[in-house]
Amino acid sequence: MNTKQSHFIRAAVLDDAPAILAIFQQGDPFAVTTNRQDCISLLDVMEWLETATDKHPMLVVESHGEVLAWCSLEPFYGLPAFDKASEFSLYVAPEYQHRGLGKQLVHYLSQHQHDIGFTHLIAFIYASNVRSQGFFAKQGFEQWGLLPNIAQNGSVTEDIHLFGKEFDALS
Repeated sequence: MNTKQSHFIRAAVLDDAPAILAIFQQGDPFAVTTNRQDCISLLDVMEWLETATDKHPMLVVESHGEVLAWCSLEPFYGLPAFDKASEFSLYVAPEYQHRGLGKQLVHYLSQHQHDIGFTHLIAFIYASNVRSQGFFAKQGFEQWGLLPNIAQNGSVTEDIHLFGKEFDALS
């Protein structure tokens, strides 16, 4: 008997929105602010899901009906010259971190790169999130830049590191 917990990757659906929001709020120190108008809400996540496409998907890792992790690809920049580059976001519920779920999502995207249609993935990572920086580096991403003091939450500011990975050119 296989005792390994089975989980799979699938496209996110609207019913996943509460779980996606909860994971996001636990993984992003700037997701919750003292000003409720500045917080990412369930409606925001529902909008993310509604705008997801085959070229800019939102995916979840699910096990036994529970969303454990999610990722999304979004347009990197609004000009046609950047159409093959995607902003990559990845979040894993804290209790499921260090179990290979993030690696599984990166591998899935790598395997489906030609179907999705990207040549570059770019991740924006808080300077204080050293674990995430290490994770992305282990997945072959390199630090491509730094945006000093760009993230703001009240009186707190933080640098953002740009991590990127170039994939095979699309034919």
